[in-house]
Amino acid sequence: MRLTGEQFELELLEEKHTESLFKIASEPSNWTYMTRKMHNEQDMKLIVQEALKLHQQGDTEPFIVRRKKDGAIVGSTRLYDISMPRKTAEIGSTYYSESVRSTGVNTECKYLLLTYAFETLGVVRVQFKTDEQNKAARKAIQKLGASEEGILRNERMLPDGRVRNAAVYSIIKEEWPEVKTKLTESIEIKKKGHE
Repeated sequence: MRLTGEQFELELLEEKHTESLFKIASEPSNWTYMTRKMHNEQDMKLIVQEALKLHQQGDTEPFIVRRKKDGAIVGSTRLYDISMPRKTAEIGSTYYSESVRSTGVNTECKYLLLTYAFETLGVVRVQFKTDEQNKAARKAIQKLGASEEGILRNERMLPDGRVRNAAVYSIIKEEWPEVKTKLTESIEIKKKGHE
């Protein structure tokens, strides 16, 4: 499966992407809020294998992010906890190379995932969770048009021993048409800025 946007496309994750993803995940700015530590490429290989197993079970759609102009892999993102009985899903496990930050990559990738979730899968709710302390991620999620629903206290223990609180956001199907319009406008503005 491939979801194609203006500057970026989402391509289903494969084991052959492990090395590229490890290089991106190893960039210092990506380490601060990761929920798992990766010491070497083998650790990333295990993460990729777990994602592929969940994909086979129908729970997860894991993607790499590819820049269209040169074909470079520049990140990863997922649609996961997909529940067709409940008609819900979550977007997360997202990280991008420093080289594409501030290019509209997040807006475009989330637009592609949200369009797929609401218009192809027919979900009624898409959820986002992030570390309560991750101000940049929280701002990016709010910029998408998601509503903050609250804080999950002691949501998980992180590898460094810190107990994480998670901020929870959502977009529901009734909000999707307005959110879609705003995201489309934002993508067009970024596109014109890069022409």
